[in-house]
Amino acid sequence: MTGSCVVTGAARGLGRATAELLVDRGWSVVGVDIDEAALAEAAEAIGFAAVAGSIADWSTHERAADAAEAIAPLAGWVNNAAIDLQGAAHQVDERHLEDGLAVLLRGPMAGIAVATRRMAAGGGGSIVTVSSIQAVATFPGYYVYGAAKAALLQATRSVAVDYGPHGIRCNAVLPGTIDTPMLDAVLPAGLTRAEAVAREGEISPMGRVAEAGEVAAVIAFLLSAEASYVSGAAIAVDGATTARCYPYGEIDL
Repeated sequence: MTGSCVVTGAARGLGRATAELLVDRGWSVVGVDIDEAALAEAAEAIGFAAVAGSIADWSTHERAADAAEAIAPLAGWVNNAAIDLQGAAHQVDERHLEDGLAVLLRGPMAGIAVATRRMAAGGGGSIVTVSSIQAVATFPGYYVYGAAKAALLQATRSVAVDYGPHGIRCNAVLPGTIDTPMLDAVLPAGLTRAEAVAREGEISPMGRVAEAGEVAAVIAFLLSAEASYVSGAAIAVDGATTARCYPYGEIDL
C-alpha cells in the first residue's frame, strides 16, 4: 500500500524517523509539527510536505489531510506527536490535566476522526497510533500521560471494529524507551548522556533503549499491505520490558 500518509510530530525523533522511512518506501508524506522551523528543516532534508500546527487544533488535521489528498490518495495516517508529561495525581492541577489531554488524547483522536472520514470516502487505508508501554504498565508519576495512552488503545480497537468493513485498518504501537530528543528531558542527572541512556536501557531485558528506526520499521509494516490482516492490535516494541516485572522506583510525597 502506498499513496499519501500524514505523520504528526515529524520534525524530530520517532516522527522524523518514520517520515524518512516512509519516503524511502515510496509514500508521499505530509509531516505535521508545532515547531515550524524544525519541521521545515526536516521536510527539506527528507523530502516531504510540511503542515505546521498543533495537533490539539482540529483544523491542523484537516489541513494535513487536504495537503495529503492534493498529492495522492490518503492511504496512511500516523498519530505520533506527543509530550512527555510528568506528575502524580496529587501534583496535577486543572491546566496540567487540560493541556495534557489536549495533546496526548484529544489530538490523536481528532487525527483518527479526520483520517477515517477521508479514508472511508476514498476506499480505505491504515491508521497507526503511537501509544506507549505506559498504556499497560504504570510508571511512577505519569498520571495523565499513562491514562491518555491507555485510552488510545480503546480508540484503536473502536476504529478497527467500526471501519474494518470499509477497508480501514487501525493499530497501535507501544514503544518502550526510545533514544530521541524527548528522552533527554528525563535522563538522570550527574551522568554523561551515554551513561544516562545506558541506565535507562536497564529496564529492558535487552539491556538498551530502542533506536527510533526500530520503532519506525514496525509502524511502516503496519501501514503496508504486508499487514493486510492486522487490525485492532497493540504491538509492544519494548525489548521485552513489559514481559517481566521490574522495580522502577516510587514517587516522592
